[in-house]
Amino acid sequence: MPEKGGLQLLPETRKRIEIKIPGENRMLYIGSVFVAIVLVIYEVFSFQTTNLEKKIAASDEQLMELEGQRNKQEEKALLTISKQLNTTAQIVKSHVFWSTGLEKMEAAVLPNVQFRSFSALIGDDSIRMRVVADNYVTVAKQLAAFVSDDSIKDVSLEGVNVLTTGKLDFSAKIVFDKSKFLKSQ
Repeated sequence: MPEKGGLQLLPETRKRIEIKIPGENRMLYIGSVFVAIVLVIYEVFSFQTTNLEKKIAASDEQLMELEGQRNKQEEKALLTISKQLNTTAQIVKSHVFWSTGLEKMEAAVLPNVQFRSFSALIGDDSIRMRVVADNYVTVAKQLAAFVSDDSIKDVSLEGVNVLTTGKLDFSAKIVFDKSKFLKSQ
């Protein structure tokens, strides 16, 4: 209105007062970065999920193909053979090795002793023998040689007879520890 001759109480030029607050857009920027990060992570996971689903589908197809190639008759036969082999392995594992025990007996026998008879009973864990020796000292040494083996529990002399040749015929019973005497080392 000053141009029409009127009175003007306000100055013609106005200054605009601007107030700047430091960091007023900071939350907007942080929010934008956070949304961008979430979108990138979502896309990465989406891509990984798609790839994994494709791999699972391919693996399923391979499994179906392998399933079609199976021979169920042969599988049953192989399963039966496997069970038989396990049973056989257990039998062999629990098998007694008389050769181990006989080697121990052979190592303990003196050179001037002859066997007339020899019998072993695994159920009784014993060996009975009839032996010919030169004299009583040889008989005692032979029995001591058997006792010295840690796999033999007991040795008993069951009878001694003098032969017409001057030699001694004696019978003995040897009781052994089956786990040490008859098992393979």
